[in-house]
Parts: sequence; C-alpha cells; structure tokens
Amino acid sequence: MVKSPIPPKYPADSLLVSPGKSTRLQEMRQRAATANQPAPAPTQPTLQAKDESLSPELALARKLIDQRLSEILTTLPAGKQRSLFKIRFGMEPDKIKELPIKQIFTLLTINHPSFNNLSANMKRIGDLNYNGCQPN
Repeated sequence: MVKSPIPPKYPADSLLVSPGKSTRLQEMRQRAATANQPAPAPTQPTLQAKDESLSPELALARKLIDQRLSEILTTLPAGKQRSLFKIRFGMEPDKIKELPIKQIFTLLTINHPSFNNLSANMKRIGDLNYNGCQPN
C-alpha cells in the first residue's frame, strides 16, 4: 500500500527551511556536535631543558603520574574537576606532586612492572617527590 504525500496539518510539523540552505542552522548543528565531544586532556611538554638531567626512572615515573592524573581529571565534569578530585583524594592535583613518588603511586593506584615495591627503581626514586627533590 503506497501512501500519498499528505501535507502536514500544522506548519511546525514541516521544515520551513531546508537544512542545507540555512547557515544559522548549520552553525547551531556544528556547535551542538562540538559541545557533545569531551574536552581534550591538557597536555604537558614531555621533556623540558631542566628535565633532561633527570634519571630515566624518574622521567618514567613522572610520565606515569601525569598520564594517571589526566585520566582521572578527564572522567570528572569540566567545571568541577579540581574540587571533585580534592574530595576523592584529599588534596589538589598540584599538591599530590609534592608527596613522595611511592605515596603518589599508592594514592593514584599506578601499577607498572618497573615500579613495584621491591624493584631497585622504586627504591632509588621512591622517596623523592615529582620534581626529584626530597619532600619536606
């Protein structure tokens, strides 16, 4: 059975302007599409001039910490990332970097084969903070 095209009873039931001809509608569709996409995670420069003097173990630990922090922050709502992070972990993301690396790994549940509790790498850098200094 073939239905014949019946005009709509109400003008709101049909499009007044075809979607391809209205630039305003196109802009609204593009804004809606970009609003639904998650914000990109903030990226940090991999190695700066002062970072080149760090040991490879400390550089790897810093990379793992940065990755885990960005993973956690991207799962939280955009406007409340810092406050929800503080509620969940008891401190802000910047303050975590002042803790010893061993404590950071435990707090953020970072598991890496090079940095288990008994490895020589963890013994070497476990008591240092994110910047490679002894924490206060």
